Amino acid sequence: MAEDYLTDSASILSEAKAAKEMGRHHRAIRLSQESLELTLKAILRSVGVEYPKEHDVSDAIEENLEKFPEWIRSVTSKLEEGSTWLSERRGASMYGDEIAGKPASQLFTSEDSAKAVEYASHAVEVARRLFDEMFRTA
Repeated sequence: MAEDYLTDSASILSEAKAAKEMGRHHRAIRLSQESLELTLKAILRSVGVEYPKEHDVSDAIEENLEKFPEWIRSVTSKLEEGSTWLSERRGASMYGDEIAGKPASQLFTSEDSAKAVEYASHAVEVARRLFDEMFRTA
């Protein structure tokens, strides 16, 4: 299941990159959040952790650091930062700001979408390395 999550996450990341290139920054953020969330859940599942049924699973990563190889511990702060940052923008990237009367397409910039795609890309790279070490080595 973890590998399937990662495959789906990489596909969603491709969609996020395409949205960024088309200037649909809110969509790039929404898709990057979905990709990163699914990637982190794949990482957790790969070490036998049942992830929380919520969008920001950064706490679960932090609580289970001892289950991961040493190298991954050095990058968890960026994974957690990305999860929190993207989760905070998830709703607005989809629905906009109803109080301000602004649609999602007016809330985010190219810098925001670049940051979002970078967070998700980094997570996929980390997961691929972890999976290569865990599942593909003899």
